Amino acid sequence: MELSPTYQKIDDLIQRLKALSAHLDLAEKRARLEEVLLEMENPNIWSNAQIAQALGKEKSILEGVCTVFDQVNSTLECAKELLDMAQSEADEEAAASVIIDLNAAEDSIEQLEFKRMFGGELDSNSAYLDIQSGTGGTEAQDWAEMVLRMYLRWGEAHKFKVKLMEASAGEVAGIKSATIHFQGEYAYGW
Repeated sequence: MELSPTYQKIDDLIQRLKALSAHLDLAEKRARLEEVLLEMENPNIWSNAQIAQALGKEKSILEGVCTVFDQVNSTLECAKELLDMAQSEADEEAAASVIIDLNAAEDSIEQLEFKRMFGGELDSNSAYLDIQSGTGGTEAQDWAEMVLRMYLRWGEAHKFKVKLMEASAGEVAGIKSATIHFQGEYAYGW
């Protein structure tokens, strides 16, 4: 049973996770999470709904990053030990299980790497998209309707809650204008 590529994959994932930890300022995120948790324990916070909601959202985002990071780190630490045991006992089933866990860990790392692009203050918010046909008559209105359908499908494919807020029909075909509301994590950042 040849496991050296699997060991190499573990080492590569550990290096990616270390680089990601530095880039995401994980220590700073953990410290901020502790601050947020302390703030949320203050009973006066709950009298202001906006502040409480903002803290809850920040807590959710910070916990999401920290929890995923910790789970992946734990998986990678255990993977080498489990792989060593599987190799010493020639247990191909255990080795296959480790490989499945590594693939899941790699997917989680890719999601964290992707989320690091969304570092802006507003990136985690929901978004509105306004589509206008402008001048150009029926062809422009028809094109605007195609763009509308494309964005509706795009939002659904990205697991956003998509709501068509308003649509004005064109004179012959298509639409004159439409407004879509995308709700979900990092909708604005997209």
